[in-house]
Amino acid sequence: MKDIVKTIGLITLICFSFFYTEQVITVVNEQDPIMIKIKEEQDKYKVDVIEANIKDNSIIPGINGKVVDVEKSYNNMKELGMFKDSYLIYKEVPPSNSLSNIYDKYIVRGNPYKKAVSIVFTVTNDNELNNILNNIDKSYDINIFIDYKTLSNNMDKIKKTKYNIYPYGEYTNDNLTLLNNLIKNNFNDSLFCLTNNNAVIEECSNNKMHTIKPTNVLSNAYSEINKNLSSGNIILIENNNKNTKEFIYVYNNIYKKGLKIVNLEELLKETY
Repeated sequence: MKDIVKTIGLITLICFSFFYTEQVITVVNEQDPIMIKIKEEQDKYKVDVIEANIKDNSIIPGINGKVVDVEKSYNNMKELGMFKDSYLIYKEVPPSNSLSNIYDKYIVRGNPYKKAVSIVFTVTNDNELNNILNNIDKSYDINIFIDYKTLSNNMDKIKKTKYNIYPYGEYTNDNLTLLNNLIKNNFNDSLFCLTNNNAVIEECSNNKMHTIKPTNVLSNAYSEINKNLSSGNIILIENNNKNTKEFIYVYNNIYKKGLKIVNLEELLKETY
């Protein structure tokens, strides 16, 4: 019995020693001029959260804010022996209505602070796919929404491109599962559906996928591209021979407006 009491006492003493030592270190760190400077300066480096814009059944994603991680920044500067803002470490603060929690609304555009747009095509047969492959540079960051049959029949061709591939066509649970498995195993994460059908958004939401409703739909891309062109736009270009042959002019025109062309995942990320 005495041995048990001694053991408990020893364990208690060790635990108290660790606690006491940690408290002493904390007090010393708090008095360090580097720590004091970090705390004084941290608000200068804070970036406010931009909240998502939600209206009825649509959403425009927000953008994460950031704050200084005081402890990590201090540890990063301690060996340096002085405060230096380039050594600050940040932690991100997500919007309160983050996309990661919202799947039952249409994404109608990316956040305009991105200074970027995304280009979308749909493909439902081999001719439409070849129309894109033959006319649009395979290194371009465009998004192809494609049905299961066309995708499965043309895997090798599509793998030679850098296009971003997403499911299209019949958004039933079985078909979506087949498409998602094919896309995830060969291309990229299958994150998006494309439609304005309420039944589809429900099915995609059940699969933790976001549903895209394009900002612009262009039937004659070359002549229409400047209409309502602005940062954040998701631009669906009708898949016809004229549009794909003239795509290089559309692409260059967007860049002349000071906008980048990025894939949907990049456009809709809640980071700068």
